[in-house]
Amino acid sequence: MKVNSLSISTSFVAAIFCMVFLKMLDFFHFIKWSPIGYAEYFDALSSIKDYLKWGILFIGLWCFCILLYYISLIFLKIPVSISSLVLGIILAIVLEWIFLDKVSVSKTIKHLSIPFVCVVVMLLRFLMESAIFHAQDNPISK
Repeated sequence: MKVNSLSISTSFVAAIFCMVFLKMLDFFHFIKWSPIGYAEYFDALSSIKDYLKWGILFIGLWCFCILLYYISLIFLKIPVSISSLVLGIILAIVLEWIFLDKVSVSKTIKHLSIPFVCVVVMLLRFLMESAIFHAQDNPISK
């Protein structure tokens, strides 16, 4: 599949908004984990400055958003409001399960951050709406 400039720019904007929202959620303690807590698991990243950790997180989120952009084209025939809500909730639960390191999914759901779920659903809806609009307006096969 060909990567076009619309997917790169849309994913860039989604990654910027995701970073802003993650920083706000972390600042107001709406999430029980740190967005840059991944650096504790890597010895090389544990001693670098926080802004570099945020930069690495941004690059990872940008790549993940590009991937989500193209995955969302699978759901071209399903209404975006339904597919983004279902996929966003599933993605948020999986991410919280990974970050909180709970034993079971039921324990993760009890400690789930509702603002984090809202942010994930909102960003996924933005990516899916944009991807489907761009696909219908300018098909990749042309």
